[in-house]
Formats: sequence, structure tokens, C-alpha cells
Amino acid sequence: MSNNNIHNIITFISVSLNETNIDEFISDYQQIKPILDPIFWLSCGAFICLMSGLIFADIMKSKLNNWRTKNISPIPLENPRTVSSWFSFFTGLTIIFVSALSIINFSIIKSLIFSLLISILFGISMWKAIKDLLIQVEAGTVKEIDEFF
Repeated sequence: MSNNNIHNIITFISVSLNETNIDEFISDYQQIKPILDPIFWLSCGAFICLMSGLIFADIMKSKLNNWRTKNISPIPLENPRTVSSWFSFFTGLTIIFVSALSIINFSIIKSLIFSLLISILFGISMWKAIKDLLIQVEAGTVKEIDEFF
């Protein structure tokens, strides 16, 4: 009985598909090349941010460990590894912002200008904050977060 019902359902589906034009039921959607897909760029930006953020965190960890164990100052923050990982993080952030804004139909030029502006402002302000924090760590006068505000 159940085999007969399954057979009838499969026969009904196959007959229904053969009699109708399947193109009428599948809606047309715009084919986007992968290089132009904003979701692709959003995921690339997220990957770049994640990897360069991890690299920067590891560099800061090694600087603090060297300061604690070997008394090597963490202050020369402007070495090529630190600057390149910092720059890469905010490049990835810019890619994320541009992709997110293009998904919601902003023009590429306007979203790029806005994203660059935001990334530069955040990058410079956070660089100064980290540099000030490392100066305080070296001097032994780390302030509580409430004193900054």
C-alpha cells in the first residue's frame, strides 16, 4: 500500500514536470561574476581583518613579554611588522565597509571615500591610544579606563 502511494507521487511529479515549462517556475536572477560579488569582498575583508588582527595581537604580546622578561622597551612601535599588520587590518576594514555599503546600493566611489575616511580616523586614533598605553606600561603608570573619560 505505502509503496503504491510513493510510486503514485513520483509518477505525478515526473508527469507534472514533463508537461510544464520549468523555466516559468525558476525565477531569473542576475548572474554576478565572483570578482564583482560584494559578498566575496566582504568575506575577503573579514579574513584580512582577522588574520592581521591576530598578527598584531601576537606582536603586542611578544613586545609585552620581552618588556617583562628582558626589560626591552615596547615603545618603538613603528617597526615594519607592526605598521604593516596595522595597515592590513584597516585595509580589510575598508574592504568590509565598501562591500557592505555596495550591498545596500551605495555607489562604489562614495562608499570608498566614506570607508577610507572612517578607517583612517579609527586607525590613527587607535594607534595613538595603543602608543599611549604602551608608554604608560613602560612608565608603570597605567591609568584606569575611567580616567580617560
